[in-house]
Amino acid sequence: MLLIISGTPGVGKSSVAKELSKKLNAKLVDLEKIAKENNIVVTYDKKAKSYVVDESKLTKVIKKQIKDGNYIIPSHLSHFISPKIVDLCVVLRCNPKELEKRLKKRKYSKEKIKENILAEILDVCLIEAVEIGHKVHEINTTNKKISEIVDEIIKVLKKRKKRKIGVVKWLQEYQDFKKYLETSR
Repeated sequence: MLLIISGTPGVGKSSVAKELSKKLNAKLVDLEKIAKENNIVVTYDKKAKSYVVDESKLTKVIKKQIKDGNYIIPSHLSHFISPKIVDLCVVLRCNPKELEKRLKKRKYSKEKIKENILAEILDVCLIEAVEIGHKVHEINTTNKKISEIVDEIIKVLKKRKKRKIGVVKWLQEYQDFKKYLETSR
């Protein structure tokens, strides 16, 4: 089984993946490390302060890395892996105001915080995952404990809970998101 966990930085991907890996006896895969080790990184975007990967090579390398067993890949890039080899794509979401607090704690630059909040408000990871063709389940992590999120994912995997997408709508809540972003400087 290959489970990917995507979402904007700060939504809880790593924390959820660690706990979930214990419950599912799954191996965690460090996508960024694999990308660097296998020359999948095309360039470094200085303005965005992030690596750009060759998406076509990404799936080939992941196929080689995963053998028998259960694997979890938490990364904001994981949804670029081909849906042909992925069993479930979980997209974690977080209220933009809470996300801003989390990113400030991580000492992200103002520009990077703004960029990530905008990506969260505009559903970027969710839309990309759906457009690529993944079986997606979306979870709002804002007021949930990690154990609740993990239990929900396990229920979806065991088909005791239906997959849901389109349940988080920050754009409706922040209709004037431009004003919100201007005031969050």
